[in-house]
Amino acid sequence: MKKMLLGVVGLSAVLASCGVGGAPDGSGSGRVSEVRTEYRLASGQFVACDNVNNMTATTQVSVYFSVAGNVQTVDVGLRGNTTSQYDNNYRTTVTGQQLAAIGNGSYRLTFTANPASGFLPQSITVNPVRAKVKLVSASNKAGSFHAALAVNTGTANYSFNSRFIPNGNVDVYTTCTVLSTTNEDV
Repeated sequence: MKKMLLGVVGLSAVLASCGVGGAPDGSGSGRVSEVRTEYRLASGQFVACDNVNNMTATTQVSVYFSVAGNVQTVDVGLRGNTTSQYDNNYRTTVTGQQLAAIGNGSYRLTFTANPASGFLPQSITVNPVRAKVKLVSASNKAGSFHAALAVNTGTANYSFNSRFIPNGNVDVYTTCTVLSTTNEDV
């Protein structure tokens, strides 16, 4: 029995590293598909900016994911790629009702991340009016982050993140200049 439980825990850890997670009791599963911001390079890569046009900037972030099963709450946070530590200022918990459904069990969680010293947001404001994506030039890469989610199904908890999926990591730059604004929502 212990070996079987260890196998389930090990499999959950492997799946979570691939952007997929599942509740150990089968009450839910999820996967993250993309992390977008309001700033994008000409190459198509979404980025975050500490300063835009020489002014301190906020960065709107949308995490796109799907879940199956029960969802009581979702804990979302931005985790730096050079450390596995969270800071409580960089995460928030939302209820299932606060998630924006985009069809077929897929959701978008949009929030505004205010920059602090370093590369993580100072605070998170959930469900702001969605910004338009801006094409930018960027310089002085300061770091990068990915989204990490933890779901409470009411009977179990599971987690997954965007670190090892395409479009799952966001590089942060200290300086960005807006070149144009698109009609595309974050």
